[in-house]
Amino acid sequence: MLYRFSLRPLIAVAFLAFILTGVMGGVAYAAGRDRGPGHFMGFFIQRMAAQLGLSEEQQTQIRQIMEEERAVAEPLMRQLKSVRGQLRTLGTDGVFNEAQVRVLAQQQAQTMTELIVVKERTKARVAAVLTPEQRERAKQILERFHQRMQGGPRWHHGRGFGPVLPPPAM
Repeated sequence: MLYRFSLRPLIAVAFLAFILTGVMGGVAYAAGRDRGPGHFMGFFIQRMAAQLGLSEEQQTQIRQIMEEERAVAEPLMRQLKSVRGQLRTLGTDGVFNEAQVRVLAQQQAQTMTELIVVKERTKARVAAVLTPEQRERAKQILERFHQRMQGGPRWHHGRGFGPVLPPPAM
């Protein structure tokens, strides 16, 4: 059986560091996606500055941290995409090569591990720039974001997919 890798966890891992300050990652990413990573970073820092009351020095430090960590994360993201493409083509000829799938799956697992490390390091470095009050505010914003995300993807005017209802009794 061929398992497909979902993009949703990948995107969540990659952008969870940005979500620290309550930026709605999916919306902000979609808004800045076509304009390059620099546009998103500018949007993120402006939003963070407004919500947390960041000084110019803090904004500069956070921008530098994000640029450094993005430089580390980008090759990892390209590697994930490459391996995902290789996995997508496996088995389409009707032949299952378990050894090859395991090697590629192990590569994906290692790359995801490295991305998680990058995310957590970024989060800690950004938090170190904040004052205790700003960190507390960021925690509150992040908690609200996680509560909103519990409902799953929202399409069509805020309606999510919700629970699947059982078929009616006959």
